[in-house]
Amino acid sequence: MEYIRKRWEDKVGIWQVVDGGVTAPQGFQAAGVSAGIKKNGKRDLALIYAEKPCSAAGVFTQNLVKAAPVLLDMEHLEKTQGRAQAIVVNSGNANACTGAQGRQDAL
Repeated sequence: MEYIRKRWEDKVGIWQVVDGGVTAPQGFQAAGVSAGIKKNGKRDLALIYAEKPCSAAGVFTQNLVKAAPVLLDMEHLEKTQGRAQAIVVNSGNANACTGAQGRQDAL
């Protein structure tokens, strides 16, 4: 958390780091692992879980070309009317323009 605080300290009033991070609200849990997406061995995959479904939102590219995971996320949010119980987040993995196999992998 200290790294995040230092990185954004000049943005006072714009951002606020909450002690406990994403697990600060009651009923939320999170985990991060090194799944081998990044070669440096740092954590690159996260799971955020809520004990019960809650409001969810996403900000997506306006580009005409959207990666399969982006399209899938947009569909999920529409189907659930903006509700989710868990999200998986990866880092350092470009997976656009992958065709039908990319869609299958995103599922």
